Amino acid sequence: MDPISKDDLMKQSEVRYRRLFETAQDGILILDGNTGVIQDANRFIINLLGYTREELIGKELWEIGPILDKTAALHAFVVLKDKGYIRYEDLPLRSKEGKVINVEFVSNTYGVNGEMVIQCNIRDISDRKILEKEILHYQQTVTISMREMVKTLSTLVVARDSYTGSHMRRVGHLATAIATEMSLPIHTVEGVYLASLVHDIGKISIPAEILTKPTPLVDYEIAMLKQHAQTGYDILKHIHFPWNIAQAILQHHERLDGSGYPNGIKGDLICLEARIIAVADTMEAMSFDRPYRKGKGLEATLDEISEGSGKYFDAEVAQACLKVFRQDGYVFPDHVFTLGNFPI
Repeated sequence: MDPISKDDLMKQSEVRYRRLFETAQDGILILDGNTGVIQDANRFIINLLGYTREELIGKELWEIGPILDKTAALHAFVVLKDKGYIRYEDLPLRSKEGKVINVEFVSNTYGVNGEMVIQCNIRDISDRKILEKEILHYQQTVTISMREMVKTLSTLVVARDSYTGSHMRRVGHLATAIATEMSLPIHTVEGVYLASLVHDIGKISIPAEILTKPTPLVDYEIAMLKQHAQTGYDILKHIHFPWNIAQAILQHHERLDGSGYPNGIKGDLICLEARIIAVADTMEAMSFDRPYRKGKGLEATLDEISEGSGKYFDAEVAQACLKVFRQDGYVFPDHVFTLGNFPI
């Protein structure tokens, strides 16, 4: 068998390339590397944009209008000539009929017979964008339902024990201010707020006469009261919230040194939401009167938070709380309302 000549190999290579070029399930445009003029276009991009091959060849992308932002297209061309590669994960193109199509756009340069060409690979992601939009809508619907569930549970507590309900709402208001001061992500801030709204939900299992007793609690009553963190966790632990609500309820009376309850855990084992609620809860509980004792007042309570910083309370959370009160002038609201997702 005679050896295959170099010319024959080149011809075979060109045929294979052309076959791949024409049957590719992504759009491909070949551009002149110096001018940006379209030199070739495969069937996929022709069908996608609705132009004929003749309408594309010899034109520039921004001349026929596929790329909506001409300035961005010209800038991309400059970058491509300099770097040799550019990628857009979501670029809007416009078809001949004016329909906007979302595509993934990847371009790179290479040499052919001593000349630089630009290959643009264009993948239609319109269906993926529609699916992403539907998933986002579903997630938003689920999130709204979860918020409504938390607020409904909070309302149940208010109906049974108005003092505990008011306490939880004030704690939620302050905890939100602390979390915001800490520059936490908005999703985390919302989780802190919602967990605060139900952090004492376990108290629905405690007899009302203990919650409203006008004299100091005796040992067995204190032990019964301490069960509310575990009870609250047990109520909500099987609900898959997009926030760390059940653990925050379980741990909001834990302390960094392990002196808290119900499990005596320490340090970073306590979730961030619980560490924030612990400070806000202590501030509200000590500042306001209880049925069986007078509150200590704001300054005395702030001093206790300061003294417990790094020992009982997370130092960053404690410092954020002190700043919120002493520098930003925070005051507990007389009545807590909600606007959208957060208290005002």
